[in-house]
Amino acid sequence: MKTKQLLILGGVFVFLLLVVLIFENPFGKSEHEKKVETATPLFPNFDKEQVAKIEIIAIDGTTTLSKQEGTWIVTSMDNYPADSEGIAELLTKVGEFKNTQRVSNNPEKQAEFEVDSTGVEAKLMDENDKLLAHLFVGKTTPGFLSSYVRPADANDVYVAQGYLQSVFNKSTRTWKDRTIFDFNKENVTELNISSPEETVELRLDTNRIWQMLKPEASTVKTTEVDTLLTTFSGLNTDDFAEATDALSDYGLDTPQSVISAVLNDGTTATLYIGKEEEGKLYVKRDDKETIFRLFKSNVDRLIKKSDTLKAEGPAPAVETE
Repeated sequence: MKTKQLLILGGVFVFLLLVVLIFENPFGKSEHEKKVETATPLFPNFDKEQVAKIEIIAIDGTTTLSKQEGTWIVTSMDNYPADSEGIAELLTKVGEFKNTQRVSNNPEKQAEFEVDSTGVEAKLMDENDKLLAHLFVGKTTPGFLSSYVRPADANDVYVAQGYLQSVFNKSTRTWKDRTIFDFNKENVTELNISSPEETVELRLDTNRIWQMLKPEASTVKTTEVDTLLTTFSGLNTDDFAEATDALSDYGLDTPQSVISAVLNDGTTATLYIGKEEEGKLYVKRDDKETIFRLFKSNVDRLIKKSDTLKAEGPAPAVETE
């Protein structure tokens, strides 16, 4: 009797197993996996290393970027150095576009997805102006985690990961490199801050400890100086000022404040602070013509007062380097 029951149970088990194998397909590939395996790039012959020119056409204007001697510049903005990190991100995105999720091939729906002249058009070319990729970047999907893209020579519209309009169109931020200073803070040996209220002088002593010499001899808060140097050594602009021939237009003919760092190779990084307009101050490097704009809060992180930097304790016997 028990043998018969075991046989019946065994038969039921085999039957259920077959059902699972047939309907669940646990050892096979899902439709999604099959699509991923068969996905091909939207631009199969695209090689980002060959790109030497990028033209971005948006509602607010056309920007041309070109690579000259290995360095990207904004050709349409007086050959100003370009945002190399932003360009690298754009090139990577184009190489990653796949045909996995097509949402439309109806040309009448291109305006709905903003993959026509209402979106952002991008042309990527080699050094001979040969097109390597030509596409339209549209609006974000309803979930805001993806965007619509369309190859310019096709009606097919696809979904691609990311908020892509900001990758391809910098708008008022422009494609200019936003770097003001980029140096190693560990190489700074002197720091001078001049403001309408006082002059602060800091020096690194022989034990590589920061000391204040002016307005009075004092030990300093290491964390405060380190934070200031971190900000100064990697300073980026919040905006660019419109070109003008007169520094007085920005209050930079007689700067209200100045911060200067002396590095161990003898070079100096100096920033002039001009007047404030609409919550931003005009600033300028002493060795460059470009006028930048910084939010007041970012300027305040640089122009520190002695009371903020000074530590409690007896004045040191300073032996500077």
